[in-house]
Amino acid sequence: MQTEQDLEKLVRAYTAPLLRYCTALLGSAQDAQDAVQTTFVKAWLHRGSLRGGGQDNERAWLYRIAYRTALDMLRAAKRAEQRQPPAPQAPPPDPGITEELRAALRTLDPLDRALVLERVLDGLDYAALARIHRRPAAYLRTRYHRAKRRLAQLLQEGGITP
Repeated sequence: MQTEQDLEKLVRAYTAPLLRYCTALLGSAQDAQDAVQTTFVKAWLHRGSLRGGGQDNERAWLYRIAYRTALDMLRAAKRAEQRQPPAPQAPPPDPGITEELRAALRTLDPLDRALVLERVLDGLDYAALARIHRRPAAYLRTRYHRAKRRLAQLLQEGGITP
């Protein structure tokens, strides 16, 4: 990505999937929009760090930036929450996830939540996940299967058949 036209192509290609991903990670459509905008700003500012070519590398690179941005936002929200009493929040628009599943996802570790969302919603393979999270694919496969098992257990406890 060297020109503004390259950035525009990435924005057109990845805004919708990144919005869905960040909404599920953050639990708020507004926060997700902020995260996606920040992701593209960071991508432009650090465009020299994108190594290799190809769509898979671009996608993994953007998802990694989005994941790190969402984690930063979750940490900031947690710090702010510790300082202030919680305010009621409107439920985010449904990106194909029921409220029960959304609640179960919130109980997972952020990495596990991200893995489930990346595999299920976006269909990313383990090689892409390894590039996004900079961890071995076998490790991420194990984490993903454990997270899926934990989700199924949580949903069954809530009376929902996964």
